[in-house]
Amino acid sequence: MEEMGIPPPKQPIGFFHSQKPVQPDMGSFSEDIGNLSRRLRVLEESFTNLRRVLQVTEQNMLDKNRMFTTEIRTIVSDISDMKKEINDIKEKIMELVKELQTAAKRDEVKVLEKYINLWNPVKFVTQNEVEQIVKEMLENQKGK
Repeated sequence: MEEMGIPPPKQPIGFFHSQKPVQPDMGSFSEDIGNLSRRLRVLEESFTNLRRVLQVTEQNMLDKNRMFTTEIRTIVSDISDMKKEINDIKEKIMELVKELQTAAKRDEVKVLEKYINLWNPVKFVTQNEVEQIVKEMLENQKGK
């Protein structure tokens, strides 16, 4: 069979066969252990770094959450204050409207103006002035 280029069949190696078992190469074994150990350390470092990044991210999220919560409370408080102020302004406007409804209208003031101009109260005399005029007239008549 070797002549045809076909290798001879391999004999099984083991405890019950006549050939000795092949000893594993201790150099490659320790090299494999060293490689595995290095790879394990690299993975552990990566895991540790990822854990740190995750902790920083979680802390940042918690800080932002606290900040947003504080801002939301402030905004809610401001909105509440604005609502109170708006209600106060509404009440004052309603009072102003009521007062304006009871005030005299332009037409009514014009009518009063016409009567005042017609009566011309500036030319009215007081009771004292009338008594003074009457006394003077009586004295003038007695003196004549």
